[in-house]
Amino acid sequence: MSPALTFHHHGLAVSVPDEAYRFLDALGYARGEALYDPLQRVNLALWMHDALPAVEVVWPGEGASPIDRILRHGPSIYHTCYATHDANAWLEAMARKEIEIVTVSAPTPAILFGGQKVSFHMVYGVGLVELLHLDTAPTHIRSETQAAATVAATA
Repeated sequence: MSPALTFHHHGLAVSVPDEAYRFLDALGYARGEALYDPLQRVNLALWMHDALPAVEVVWPGEGASPIDRILRHGPSIYHTCYATHDANAWLEAMARKEIEIVTVSAPTPAILFGGQKVSFHMVYGVGLVELLHLDTAPTHIRSETQAAATVAATA
C-alpha cells in the first residue's frame, strides 16, 4: 500500500481565462481569487464545486511561463493535483512499484495554497502530476495584487 494521496484538483491551462470562467460559472462553480504567482510565473484561480472536481484555471503572466508549450495546442487539462502529507514516501513507494516518475519541479511555495509547497512530476504513461505538500507550513508570500492593495491601504 502506498502512502495516502487525496485528489485536490485538475489544472486547466488557457491563454485567457474568460471562456473557461463562463463555462465553470455555468456549471455552478464558485470562483476563487485570481492571483499571479511570481515563482510559477502564471496567473491562477481555483474554482470549487460541491459535487464536481475542483479546477485550477492557469493562464500566462508577463513573459515566458511554464504553460506556453502546452497552450500551443489550445486549452487543456494538463495536470492532476493530489494532496499528501509525505510526498517523498509516495515517490519512494512508486519507485518500488517500478512506476517511472521524473521530478519536473522541486517543492516550491505556491501562493494559491497559502505558501504551502507544490511539486510537479511527470509520470510515464500518465502525464503531469502536481503534489500539494500538506506537511509544509503555509508562508506569507503575496501576489502583486495583494502587494498593491497593501500599498494602497497604507497610503
